[in-house]
Amino acid sequence: MPRKKQTQLLKVTAVAKLKNGESIKFVVRRPDRTTEAFLIKTGDRFYAYLNLCRHWTVGLDFDDNEFFSEDGGWLVCKNHGAIYSPTTGECESGPCGGASLYRVPLVEKEGFLYAEIGLIDWGD
Repeated sequence: MPRKKQTQLLKVTAVAKLKNGESIKFVVRRPDRTTEAFLIKTGDRFYAYLNLCRHWTVGLDFDDNEFFSEDGGWLVCKNHGAIYSPTTGECESGPCGGASLYRVPLVEKEGFLYAEIGLIDWGD
């Protein structure tokens, strides 16, 4: 029988703190590594992903917490020009070859957003 993944919640931010088109970075840890992640708000909904381009595992944002395209419609890797859908994480254009960003599941409780660390697909 497969083992059920254990849920571990990491408080990221208050729901009211993020406006549409804004992002906030946070760090997720597991025993063998620490990885940066980011939370965005678009269309009044929240999405979170590991900050790893699928073309080459570097951060998308050049460490400036700017993930959106100028028009706010896409997530852009500033290293390679890859363009991702903010709502699905799917690569729509660029060298990422149709791969998707690694999604970080979110839970909203009592006005705060939490990352469900135990449910992240780390891609390994």
